[in-house]
Amino acid sequence: MADPRTVPDDVRSVQEAWRRRGRFVTLAEGHRIFAVQEGAGPDLVLVHGFPSSSHDFAAALPYLTDRFRVTMFDQLGFGFSDKPAGDVSYSLLDQGRRAGEIVRALGVERARVVGHDMGLTVAVEMLCRHEVGTLGFAMDALVLTNGSHLVELAHVTPLQHAIMTDDGAADFARDFDPEVFARGLRLVWADASRTPAVDLRAIAYWLRLGGGLDILVRIARYNLERTWYAERWRPILGQTAVPIGVVWGDRDPIAVIEIGRRLAAMSRTPLTVLEGVGHYPQMEAPSAWAEAVAAGA
Repeated sequence: MADPRTVPDDVRSVQEAWRRRGRFVTLAEGHRIFAVQEGAGPDLVLVHGFPSSSHDFAAALPYLTDRFRVTMFDQLGFGFSDKPAGDVSYSLLDQGRRAGEIVRALGVERARVVGHDMGLTVAVEMLCRHEVGTLGFAMDALVLTNGSHLVELAHVTPLQHAIMTDDGAADFARDFDPEVFARGLRLVWADASRTPAVDLRAIAYWLRLGGGLDILVRIARYNLERTWYAERWRPILGQTAVPIGVVWGDRDPIAVIEIGRRLAAMSRTPLTVLEGVGHYPQMEAPSAWAEAVAAGA
């Protein structure tokens, strides 16, 4: 049996290729954030979710970079970015603040923003900051895609509940096998064969990279914040003048289609449904997702 602490050659190849396409930005608080910026045209910012990285958008990039300059980054605690275990906040409030700082540091003055999964709520926090002029750049449009923003409607898994506790996260980290985790992750796809298996596996190995399991409980509590800060992150969708699009894979077993319907109603915008697609539409149906996002943005 392979040692689960090693990184298989095919996964390492994917990670190293992605690393060569990006660079690091140092935040004012001193932490390094990995970012990729490709393409030409109006600026488009893509915000990834849990438990993955900016590489979530790699398959969709070829369908976007001929129309947009696309910026994506690994949020603090994810991917190649720093994963500090000390006195640092992983609240989505601070992840939204950092996102604005990162994007502005990369020379973006105004952009359309797309948020997926946890990144959907980070993008909404970015909208809140845009509304009061503290984001760092102007948000021209917002697209929300497959995230449990309305967490009371989500089919949150037992694992998701467990890792929000100290004991549950410790148990998960102790027993973590990236190959086993990757096989479980396939269940949130409608058809995992549409995505290269190595890309799913890379998510699991990135989660562990750089001490990621040591901070898991701190980055996994974001679903609690969706309730704590509901009055900040929900009414804004119906109050803002920023155009909002909602793009949803309808076979998502966690962030179910009803969440997409409700968010579209709250935002007074049509819902674009990607039929027969699961939780990671940008990986499972990258061309269709990119077209829908480009139209919504």
